[in-house]
Amino acid sequence: MRKQTLLATTILLMLVAQGGFAQKAAVLTKIFYPKDSVQFTALHGEVGFGYRSREYGKTTMVICCTSEAGRFYMVFKKDIRHLSRMVEFENGYAGEVFSFASKQWEHEEGTWSRHELKGEPKDTVVYSIHNLRCLILKKSAAGITEVARFQDYGNEVYWPEFDYPSCSISDEDRDGLPEFYLSYMGNSDGLDAKPYKQLVYTVGAAPTAAVKAKATAYYPAGNEDDVYRVEYDQRWKQLPAPVRGKSKRLIDRHRSANPSE
Repeated sequence: MRKQTLLATTILLMLVAQGGFAQKAAVLTKIFYPKDSVQFTALHGEVGFGYRSREYGKTTMVICCTSEAGRFYMVFKKDIRHLSRMVEFENGYAGEVFSFASKQWEHEEGTWSRHELKGEPKDTVVYSIHNLRCLILKKSAAGITEVARFQDYGNEVYWPEFDYPSCSISDEDRDGLPEFYLSYMGNSDGLDAKPYKQLVYTVGAAPTAAVKAKATAYYPAGNEDDVYRVEYDQRWKQLPAPVRGKSKRLIDRHRSANPSE
């Protein structure tokens, strides 16, 4: 009897040390890119890789997640509104704009044309005016529900871009519920500090709407008093330590990859 009691106590302590009588199932993720669009649509036809493309632009990436809270999709969108480019020649630059109707580059009025310049093109710089969106969707018996929507609109002097390698879904605090990590850079040609934003969306056990937390790293724009700094909103500060830790690592990784910014 004493041996049986000791064995039962040992098992109980092991279960407590593991966080409870039943371990949470791992959050499983898979990333799909445009080259995988046919495969994704075949597997997840209720969403489809072109989900709401007419409204929100082309899909650039989808992260699919299976968790105890259900299946989720993190759908990244880039809606290009205007494309232009400057093509460098020996004695000047030719300006061109992209026609979405003809799918061709056309001469931009008020700039040099190619036939007026000498030699072959030496370099090309492309300028894009676009809007970014990310939709976090949940699949249920009732269908597809949008639990969060991120959007940031660009213009002639502001060009937001997703930092795709630093966008992910995981369960850092091991509670069986996924966190959604969205990272993007807000480049501009102004004198304001350039923001790199790391957003964390969290959901509850019966998710209907995600909660957003934000950390922002400000990169100096060249002003004399500018210094690199990171600011955290109140919701970010209230995140579990493992979740804050991953968010901070993503910010630090971007800083390490862009030391001169």
